Amino acid sequence: MNKKNTIKKTAAMLLGISFALGAAGCDFIVKDNAADLNQTVATVDITPTLKTNPDEKYSGKADEVKSILGKAKISKRDLVSYFMSVGYQYVQSYGYSYEATFNMLLDALVSREIMIQYAAAYYLAETNLATDYDTFVEGELKESDSDTKVQKKEKELLKKYSEILAYKYFLSEGGDTTKMEDYDRVVYNLKKSINDSLDTIEEGYINEEEEEHDHEEPRTLPTGAGTEKNDYYDKSGTYGVYTGRNTLDSCGAYQDDKLDGSTTTTRKKAYNTFLANLQSYNLLNTSGSTEDTSNVTTLEYYYVELSSMLGQALINKYFEDMEDKIADELSDEKTYLENKYQKAYENQERAYKNDSAAFETALGSVSDSSFVLYGLKDFGFVYNILVPFSAEQEVEYAEAKGLGLSEDALFNARKRILDNVRGKDLRGTWISEHEHANYYDKASGKFFQDYIGNSDKYEELDHYLGNYAFKGTVSGEGESFKVEAKDDLTIDDIVNDMEALISTNTDGRVTANTAVYPTEYNDTTYKVNGKVDYSKFIYRSGSLNFQTPVTNAEYFDETSDYYKAVSAVNEILFAYSTDPGSLNTYMGYAVSPYKTNFVPEFEYAAQKVVRDGVGSYVVCATDYGWHITFCTFKFAQDGDVYGGFKYDEILGETNTFSKMYYESLKATAIADQTNSIQGKVLNSYNNDDSVTRYKSRYKDLLNLD
Repeated sequence: MNKKNTIKKTAAMLLGISFALGAAGCDFIVKDNAADLNQTVATVDITPTLKTNPDEKYSGKADEVKSILGKAKISKRDLVSYFMSVGYQYVQSYGYSYEATFNMLLDALVSREIMIQYAAAYYLAETNLATDYDTFVEGELKESDSDTKVQKKEKELLKKYSEILAYKYFLSEGGDTTKMEDYDRVVYNLKKSINDSLDTIEEGYINEEEEEHDHEEPRTLPTGAGTEKNDYYDKSGTYGVYTGRNTLDSCGAYQDDKLDGSTTTTRKKAYNTFLANLQSYNLLNTSGSTEDTSNVTTLEYYYVELSSMLGQALINKYFEDMEDKIADELSDEKTYLENKYQKAYENQERAYKNDSAAFETALGSVSDSSFVLYGLKDFGFVYNILVPFSAEQEVEYAEAKGLGLSEDALFNARKRILDNVRGKDLRGTWISEHEHANYYDKASGKFFQDYIGNSDKYEELDHYLGNYAFKGTVSGEGESFKVEAKDDLTIDDIVNDMEALISTNTDGRVTANTAVYPTEYNDTTYKVNGKVDYSKFIYRSGSLNFQTPVTNAEYFDETSDYYKAVSAVNEILFAYSTDPGSLNTYMGYAVSPYKTNFVPEFEYAAQKVVRDGVGSYVVCATDYGWHITFCTFKFAQDGDVYGGFKYDEILGETNTFSKMYYESLKATAIADQTNSIQGKVLNSYNNDDSVTRYKSRYKDLLNLD
């Protein structure tokens, strides 16, 4: 939660990655016609318009932009590459024509170049650049007697792809060439993308050589598990692309991410396949001479990729600066924010006050950026942990149903089967000797330890503690490696573990109750006035008595007992529940106090725990097995859900409702205003004075339909 959203406004490309993987398999490419692909299909130079635009405050920087960046050329290769990575999907999945798709893609590429040039004008005008550009370039290209062969080649390529140094210059912090985080991040992401491509190819060779290298389809993972943060990069500067022609030791942090089973042979095979795919699409030998392929960073392909990614990074940096300005202005507008909340609240009140169906529909989109502000009493959310019948027990129950038994006899047959239901820790598939498939920490016996707490590299997992150790054993290495999950856990074992996990991680007191669960079902034990009393299908129940009353706003606060209790139950859910609809939901199933589509036993249980409030839970029996039903959120009364918007909380460290609501408003305001900024720029510069399209050079692509 509360992560900065970098808005990528224009086309970002990895020109060769899609080719290298053969992702699209398009047959229309003219594979042996490099001259055709090298044709320029459009040029972009906004500086004449920039210089003469009477409304442009950066007009005085037009000559500098022209001197540094020159006229941008978009090649047919760029257009086809963009189609391979993005456009192909529009034709195959969305029904676009080739003509419409290629025109759309070329417009995006043109817009991209316009925004790059405009961003350059902005930084020249608004930033006190510490170093003169020519001095910067001279320092970057200065030759030394100590230069290695690779360094000499890299400088030669930098001269050819001179825009790379221009982008690097603008990505520095105010021209301070000792502060190159944005540039270093791009280099890391490019190398990582190439390694990822090689990994994908190599995995096929590993599987060929090691037929036993196989693991089960993994248990559904918590959303975001293993996701690197947007701004992460390897700060050591040693991260390298492993090709098999170099040593793994020379690739820095990639050693930790390498494929299990990788050998020098399989990696070389992968790299050779990668190069062959590049060659087949004329992405090697672009200068017409034989290219030394021993080092990725001296391939022209690498510099084409680097240029593309740096250009996009410059656009992103410009919009991030705009975002910061907008956010600063917004955070000072107390009255504006309070009025926005009040208006949204009043709109929801009108929509939901007398329309419970509309309110129930709105609950389906609740998240930390989409809020229901006006609530209706006794609606809420529950987690459902389903511990099901085994396959054999399902057959046994189906046979009992087919016997034409009376209602109470069938309930008793189900009860006898339920007594023998056993749960299994389903997280065994998260454990592997192969690092790319392993989420288990052997020392602690727990999962996702790299993603819990303040990790520099990985995104935090929402509503997941990482404190519930694997119920089973992990032993051996190599061919003797073995994961055995416990599969004999009773429903009491699982509920006891849930209660213990809540108690251990919160200051709340768990009060557990044994329900009046009939030893035998008959008309006197489970019916009232001839109607089924579904309270008689509750096996046990309990509640979490928080030391201080909880507020709904605390659902967002990672430091609160409320958040930790929900997180503990969510962890138990991932360990045992076979209900796929309950995994990775923000609050669980929405529950209405009126008639629902749930089976009646579960409907009763869900409505009961919502009435009882957050932290209440029951274990109930249904035709599917045992359900542990836990109330995660409750609308306690008609009206205000969160106690209003509190301006003073928006800049605090705690994730209160007010802060999360502010972040949502901010994201919307940023999107609206940055779209407006981009629209104005493109309206000013996407014209015949700044852009020239050579339609005859790509006409063949438009006629593919």
